[in-house]
Amino acid sequence: MLITLLHAGELHGNWWLAWRADPLLTPLLVAAAAGYLVAYRSAAKAGRPVPPDWQVVAYLAGLATLALALTGPFDHFNGVLFSVHMTQHLLLMLVVAPLLLLGRPVQILLRGLPPRHSRALMRHTVGHRRVRSVLTVLTHPVSVVLLFNGSFILWHLPRFYQAAVRNEMIHEIEHAAFLLTALLFWWVLIDPVPRHHRLSTTAAALALFATWMASDLMCATITLAQDLIYPIYADTPKPWGLTAYTDQRLGGIIMWVAGGVFYAAVLIGILAVPYLRERPARQVGSHAATQMGGVEPSKDYPTG
Repeated sequence: MLITLLHAGELHGNWWLAWRADPLLTPLLVAAAAGYLVAYRSAAKAGRPVPPDWQVVAYLAGLATLALALTGPFDHFNGVLFSVHMTQHLLLMLVVAPLLLLGRPVQILLRGLPPRHSRALMRHTVGHRRVRSVLTVLTHPVSVVLLFNGSFILWHLPRFYQAAVRNEMIHEIEHAAFLLTALLFWWVLIDPVPRHHRLSTTAAALALFATWMASDLMCATITLAQDLIYPIYADTPKPWGLTAYTDQRLGGIIMWVAGGVFYAAVLIGILAVPYLRERPARQVGSHAATQMGGVEPSKDYPTG
């Protein structure tokens, strides 16, 4: 992160040129992409099931978005514009995490390894009693909702937020907290392994709705505040004639509206999945009835 007092013209002109090669993150991103593709190819060559192409694209898009958020302009200018910083947080929590999990990287890794290595890895991780106990607690629906929303609210309290903007190490901890809690939250909803028990539609919808409301509460507080909540932005030059207060409201609106649209879309998807899964079965039943001359099969009319 480069916290620099930039002139408005510099911000406008250098936006898409503001990239940096992070000495730690960049190699990790390259390794994550290469390792995934190697494991995918290995699993496919061995005849093991692999995710469809769209899920591979989702995983790689997640890594690309992570690079954009943490090594691109959103990280470079987050000390200048609050609205840019809020967009960065949205990318980490609502875009990067679900995209990575949609790619099913854990499955790909396990299926890409030789069977004995895969079994050994499982035995020393989820096969270990203490590890399994911790994971059971961390991935409980109540736990993920509390961790995800608690992290979001805590880091947007003025004291913690401004500490992160001022201090590089605290800022990295903030980003790690956002990403890790988001991975836990979306893990439970997306079910990328899949787990031995899938979250019910009702439980998934309630978890998402609770998170949506908690996010709306925080975003509304920021957007509707009558004073500047984050004074650290008061003296930084703003582009396009923005004041610090207008920028603060813009950041709140971005989180409120974009986050709300995203949560609403996912909630509709969660509620629609059971219907879409049942629809083919109903169509098959209807087709069978047509073939029988329009008579619906019933327990009083055995079909064979």
